[in-house]
Parts: sequence; C-alpha cells; structure tokens
Amino acid sequence: MEMELKLVEAFTVIMRAGSLTKAESQSGMSKATLSRLLRKLEEDLGVQLLSRSSRKVTPTDAGRALHAHCEALLSDMSGRWETARNEIQEIGSGTRGRLRILSDNHFSTTFVCHVAGLFLRRHPTIRCELDAAGREDSPRIEDVDCYVCAEAPDLPDIVAKLVGRLTYGLYAGPAYLREYGVPKTPKDLAEHTAVALRKQAPVVLHSDKTSHPLISREVVATNDYWVMKTFCVDGMGIALLPDFFARPEVKHGSLIPVLPEWKPERKRIYCAYQRQRYLAKKLQAFVALLAESAADMESFNTYVAHGEIR
Repeated sequence: MEMELKLVEAFTVIMRAGSLTKAESQSGMSKATLSRLLRKLEEDLGVQLLSRSSRKVTPTDAGRALHAHCEALLSDMSGRWETARNEIQEIGSGTRGRLRILSDNHFSTTFVCHVAGLFLRRHPTIRCELDAAGREDSPRIEDVDCYVCAEAPDLPDIVAKLVGRLTYGLYAGPAYLREYGVPKTPKDLAEHTAVALRKQAPVVLHSDKTSHPLISREVVATNDYWVMKTFCVDGMGIALLPDFFARPEVKHGSLIPVLPEWKPERKRIYCAYQRQRYLAKKLQAFVALLAESAADMESFNTYVAHGEIR
C-alpha cells in the first residue's frame, strides 16, 4: 500500500508540473526517482500513461483517466487526514471523546451523577457513560477511565487519588421510632432491627469521649444504598447511611437522625484510574472537578424518598 501511494503521488506531481524538470523542482524528488516510479506504475498497470519528450510529458488517454482518479484519491485522503487530525487534537485537548466512569452505588445516582452533569455542561462534545459497580454487567476497572469508590482497588498500575471524605450517620423513619422508641445510647441498638449493607465490615461508633461497636439485629441486608434507604423510610429499621444521601429525607421529615452525636470514621472517596489514562486531559478535568465538588457534596442530592409520615 505504501508503494502504491508513492506511485500515485509521483504520477500526480508529474501531471501537475507538465515535465519531469518542473516536477523535480516542485516535489524535491530527483528526475531519476520520478522517472523510475512512473515506469513502475506503468509496468504495474500494463499501459503507457505519458508520452515523454525532452521538454514535456503528454498524457495518454489512460494517463488522463488515471490522473482524475489520483486527484480524487489524494483529495479524499487529505480531507480524511485533516478530519482525523482535528478529532485527535480535540480528544487530546479534552474537548471531545468518551468518558467512561464506574462508581460505587452510593455515589452513582447522586454525587457522581451531579459531577458528571457539571462536566458535560462544560464539555458538551464529550459523551459520558456511568456504570454502577458490583453488578454482573459492570465493566472492569481496566475498561473504564476512572472508578469512584470508597476503597482503593489493589491492582497493578492503578492510581487512587483521594478526592474527599464521606460522613455517615444512623437514620430511621418516624413510624419506626414511634413504634419501637428512640435509642438513647449505642448499647440500645442491640434491641433494634437494622437495615444493613451486606458484607459490611464491623462498624465502631465514636463520640467526643468514647467509642462503641455498632451491634443490631438485621432484618434486611442488601448491596444497594437505595434499597437500604427505602426500607428505612418505610419503617423497617435503623440504617447507617451516608449523611449527604439521607439529607433530603431528613429535610422532608421521612427520615430522622438517630444518635447524631455518634458517628463512625469518615470514609475516604477515591478516584482510581490507570496511570496511562491520566494523560488524557478530559480525565484530568473530571478528577479535578470531582475533588472540587466533594467539599459541597451535601448540596448535590435532591432526590427524596417520601414514604409515609405517620
């Protein structure tokens, strides 16, 4: 293919110049090289393309027909190359392309959704794909641009950038608290039912003065924070939820903080990505916006699970 292109370019230069001498001057290729490439092209096609004289070349009918095809071919290649160059430069500048994000489920429909929306408004030519982690059809970390998570993955060549910290609290629906009472101390939680995150590591609650393990009786276990919050709003038990995630329901009155002075350790929020992917300016811009937005996370969640306030 490379050789054929050289033949096409040489023939077109000769046709445009009208002589080998002028073609040599315009192209920088020697007359000997141009003449050799022309002979090669004629041999490959099995026809004479040009009649040569000492001062000029005259195209044959076959030469004129081929010249029209060659000009169209080179014009098309030039246009396609310009299009490709512009697209690659736009991708390199972060103004075009695809940004694929993987997120833990308690971030995906609230915080990460909001940040992705801000990002797309700033970069309208970028297409975003946002997938929740932990599902059968979830993409691998290696297949996405970044992964927003609470635990940094221990994988080769993965960089985990700390972008913020997440606070948690205990919450219950008003109907549950009216029926079963309000816990006064962490010890009282052992007598209450819990809506819990499946496979959650042991949790220790801390106050200003002391600490106490979180012990309660699970009635619902799930791997989804929206399920937890829904059961909690419906009066099924007490749940440990991200504070920003429960804020709309607290404001609405469908969730009530329980033992608000007792909190577990804040969880870190990481944005993990393959080291080489960070060369892309679109990812650099998204990670920067993620870190910038983490400080104002509580204002991002406006979706309210109303429930029934009895």
